[in-house]
Amino acid sequence: MSGDVVPLARGGPGEDSGLLWRALADPTRRQILDLLRRRPLITGEIAAQFPVSRVAVMRHLDVLAGAGLVTSRKRGRQRWHYLNAVPLQKLHQRWAEPAAAGFASALLRLQDTVEAEGRHMEPIQPTVDVALDIEIAGPPAAVFAALTTDVGGWWGHPFVTARAQSLALDPQLGGLFTERWENGGQVIASVTGWAQDEHLALTGSFHMGAGIGVAAFELAESGAGTVLRLSFRAIGVVDAEVAGAMARAWAELAARLKGLVETRTRAGIDPDAPPTIRSLR
Repeated sequence: MSGDVVPLARGGPGEDSGLLWRALADPTRRQILDLLRRRPLITGEIAAQFPVSRVAVMRHLDVLAGAGLVTSRKRGRQRWHYLNAVPLQKLHQRWAEPAAAGFASALLRLQDTVEAEGRHMEPIQPTVDVALDIEIAGPPAAVFAALTTDVGGWWGHPFVTARAQSLALDPQLGGLFTERWENGGQVIASVTGWAQDEHLALTGSFHMGAGIGVAAFELAESGAGTVLRLSFRAIGVVDAEVAGAMARAWAELAARLKGLVETRTRAGIDPDAPPTIRSLR
């Protein structure tokens, strides 16, 4: 696989579902997804689990990436692979009964934390490590505006407290991302990276207690739309239940942002769109 951005599945609902079903039909590819459900892995770690060649495993990874089920990130000399839960959630929404929601959520749950036993002298591993690639039907400027100017249109639970009434993001380096209460508020993160219409990085506790995380949003043109490459890594003392829910939570937030840009669907904490966002669509 060459490059960092893997093309996502295109076409209508039937075509997308066909790619997913074909990717899931192979038992080796299902085993790869099972491995990635536990934690992100590098190519060599995945290949070591199968009797076939490394090249054959890479071909399976290509098929899974083409269906949007696996996302990859180059970190140093190694390529890490992540389970992308968004297409599986879409399959569930289309085919499963609402009563099966609990089972589907359990199926998509990533392992709570990276196992520490027997890892003496190894580098510190992130407590939470999530990566998603989302294709959005809108130009980068519109996606970036929704991402930063209308944050309340897509950001919400589980990344806000019960007291939160609205959100505010100061759009500059060092600016604060805060939730507002009736009588005060709380800092969620700080802006630690900013490139207009291209990049946003937020660093903070994200209500994880003693943990600290970095959320990075990279935007790139893709035809008439935008590929949003989202990464979230956290270290520190993070409650196991919170850590296990992070992958599902970020997939949900990304889906909300996509809906806000494409259909003006507001699924965040703020019900009303600011005028600046209305003028972009």
